[in-house]
Amino acid sequence: MKHTLFTTLFIIYSTSLLPTVIPCEVTFVIETGRNFNSTDIEKVLEKSVDSLSQCTRYCSSIQNCSHFTFSHAAEKNSISNCHLFRSTTSSSNSPHSIETTSGSLTVGTKTCLESKCPKRSFAFEKFSEKSLLNSSFIIKTFSVPVEECLSKCQKDSSCRAALHNHDTSLCQLSRVSLNSVYNPRLYFKSSYSTDLYENNCIDYTMTSSGCTFMRVKGGGLKSVSDQLIQNVRSTEECEQMCVVRSRIADPCRSYTYDNSTMECHLMWSSVRMLGRSPLEVLKPNLFHGDLDDCVNFSLKCRENNLEIKASSMRMFIGKMMTKKSKKIMCEEAYQGEYDFSSKFDFKKCGLDENKTKDSTYRGMVHVKEGSTSLVTIRDKMLQVNCHLHKSMPSEEQSLSVQMNVRENNKTNQVMSDAVVPTSTSSSPNTPKFSLKVLGLDSNEADTVHIGDFGWIVLNVRNSAEDFTVTNLVARDVISGRVLKIIDEDGCVLRRDIVKEIRKTDNYVKLKISFSGFRRQTEVVYHAMVETCTVGCMPKCNLDMMLPEEETNVHSGPLSLDLPRHRMVRRSLAGEPRELELTSDVYKVTGHKLTLLNPPLPQKAFDFKPPSKLQEEELLQEEFQDGDVIVVKHSTSLMSSVKTCLVDDLTCMLTVILGAIQMFLMFSCVLIMYCYYQQWRFYRELNRPPEHNVQYYQKPPEVIGQT
Repeated sequence: MKHTLFTTLFIIYSTSLLPTVIPCEVTFVIETGRNFNSTDIEKVLEKSVDSLSQCTRYCSSIQNCSHFTFSHAAEKNSISNCHLFRSTTSSSNSPHSIETTSGSLTVGTKTCLESKCPKRSFAFEKFSEKSLLNSSFIIKTFSVPVEECLSKCQKDSSCRAALHNHDTSLCQLSRVSLNSVYNPRLYFKSSYSTDLYENNCIDYTMTSSGCTFMRVKGGGLKSVSDQLIQNVRSTEECEQMCVVRSRIADPCRSYTYDNSTMECHLMWSSVRMLGRSPLEVLKPNLFHGDLDDCVNFSLKCRENNLEIKASSMRMFIGKMMTKKSKKIMCEEAYQGEYDFSSKFDFKKCGLDENKTKDSTYRGMVHVKEGSTSLVTIRDKMLQVNCHLHKSMPSEEQSLSVQMNVRENNKTNQVMSDAVVPTSTSSSPNTPKFSLKVLGLDSNEADTVHIGDFGWIVLNVRNSAEDFTVTNLVARDVISGRVLKIIDEDGCVLRRDIVKEIRKTDNYVKLKISFSGFRRQTEVVYHAMVETCTVGCMPKCNLDMMLPEEETNVHSGPLSLDLPRHRMVRRSLAGEPRELELTSDVYKVTGHKLTLLNPPLPQKAFDFKPPSKLQEEELLQEEFQDGDVIVVKHSTSLMSSVKTCLVDDLTCMLTVILGAIQMFLMFSCVLIMYCYYQQWRFYRELNRPPEHNVQYYQKPPEVIGQT
């Protein structure tokens, strides 16, 4: 038995000493403009393909394929060739196991990285002999092999490129890469021992309205493309295919269209990065476009201000500002950001309000790229429109109650007048959004106890847009106190009140606890509903999302975060781009809800005689509906002190501060009294001696003798 136990422990200990095998994903590192010049590889297979991604899929499916070469489509047959190779040395997966010389091929090396790179044909693009000019863009520094260096860059969301010194194994993660800046010469320099690996797993957001291409008519390069699409009708359609491919596959940074053959040639790299020019081949049937920048904007309107969020493909250096009669009202500058935002107050920043039925704020926001004051092609004009709709409850039940209270606890019949306004769905005044407060049984609630659970439901009527809920507050009608539950970004502030969120296309349900108020009162819930422009469900609330069983739409939290942009119209080439951003915000208000104190707990097997208060409560239950009895209760001093010191934190702090103040006053009086006594003692001690003069009268006989 002891031997078996010892053997088991030894096996467990030995297993723990074994290196942990980390699963990895097969991907590729490519390099453009090179060719093999090595005897360590041999050809396995040759294929005719239509794109680089198809060539990488072939190499991934073959186990012994370690490298490939991709030759671009020829001018005559428009067919690309893919050559697969296998390594004959042990360093098959190393990107440096292949020596390269000048050529026109794209070389790919299979590697294994820990993180996934979905939808991408390759994870990194290698630029030999490149290093940073400024070390301020370095995020982290390691001393690791090149494979581990690439894995660390892939795990870091802010890493745009990894620089690796093959002599010292120094790994540097960089915030900038060659394709993320406008002028690489200002950021990079030549280095014999350092290679740059640009991260291709960064998801660049490209849209037709947000991206600008530098277009050339009468020239282009078809020999450097990595994908060929036939039967394309126009240059605009070819450019749109480049934009669409960047959203679903490898990024597209340049294209060439041949209107004589109706062929669209797409390329993941810019021809400027390849050291080529589209004017190398001058033909009237060619059109070329090179991606210059991509900046996508979204608008978020609030009650008193608006926020413009931007996402840039290249590092943005510039400013956002609002003007009024050539006077800059508000301005915010940025130095090297990819994602940035600005908030502009309506009144302070000169955004005018149009006094209509619903408030509408309009204005122009200038986006200035660079530090020059001249108008450039990268300047943008944003026409912002914030529509603040006021929406009241469509089916609010208004209850008017009058009650006269007499002495001697006499009861009177309640005089009530209930008015339920009729509203049909076809009425033009029916609001688009409505807010209802429901009990836990999903029925509309008028009276609940503090601590009970229920639902806040925000419905939408005939809307094709998605929406999100912000600025949810509970307002105490009696005291005027406002309790914030959801902030202006849609994040839940009071998770002790909001327990879960359910969302469909037609409504949002919030399971809440009717708490946050200590005493019986009346509460009205207010919220703002915004039509979505970026993400319809904030990421801060994803852990509270639960699927709604009544519908299959948006059944999971991840499917809610789909952007829906409302950017329209682009200006003509050569002018600052003008984009129109529109956002609708609806103010909704629920009906008045009465919060009652929670009922007294009833203990089982408690046979104590009811107290006077309980007798009065039982007496109230005997009256019919509509009867009201008013009873005045006198509280004892001990119960008041207990409530103050145990239940009410504010009262307890007030008592403690009052006691401290009384103690300090008593101490001051005592100190003053001690000083007074000391002063009297020293005065008596230092008093000067008194000079007493005594007159002595001689007897008469003595006077006669003298």
